[in-house]
Amino acid sequence: MTEPGGRGRYVDRFLTFIDAIVAIAITLLILPLVDLTTDYTGSAVDLIREHVPELLAFGLSFVVIFRFWKAQHHILRDVIDLDGPATQTLTCWAFTIVFLPFPTALASSSPPDETSTRALYVGTMAASAGALAVLSWAVARNPALRSGAQAPDPKQAFATFSILVVALALTTAIPATGYYPLLLLFLTGRFVDVWHRFERKPAS
Repeated sequence: MTEPGGRGRYVDRFLTFIDAIVAIAITLLILPLVDLTTDYTGSAVDLIREHVPELLAFGLSFVVIFRFWKAQHHILRDVIDLDGPATQTLTCWAFTIVFLPFPTALASSSPPDETSTRALYVGTMAASAGALAVLSWAVARNPALRSGAQAPDPKQAFATFSILVVALALTTAIPATGYYPLLLLFLTGRFVDVWHRFERKPAS
């Protein structure tokens, strides 16, 4: 995909740096699984069977980081410059991505009924989604930052953030739900569709 015309060298290098951060963070997710193989003498099938929670945590976090990166890339695809709010928000988002492997490792090694671990894990995701929502709003509000007339739609990011906040509330208030509230993320598209229909509805 051709880079937007007029993007400055500083912005281009900064976004490349952000991409490198995401690549490193998503790679670090596998390290706890690699450690499981140290001095293990059983079969591969036994290893996988004994560590299903760790494998599921890795898979979920990989998908989450990839989706967050894809959303960030979509928000910034027409960006040619970054102002203070956008730069600071993008930096905060990168921090949440770097931090996510830590609660992922905790989640894979802690019992599923440990509320503090779930709160840290889901809360980190919510913070990352919130940063993307603010970033989308910051880019949309300032046409000087974009090469095209089309502004990013913050609704998708705000919907993801809202759903993760609800998931965080459920998983901490009702420990028996475990990590299942994260399945609400599959409703993000539906949530945005309802939001669009509500906006198009004529006032009575």
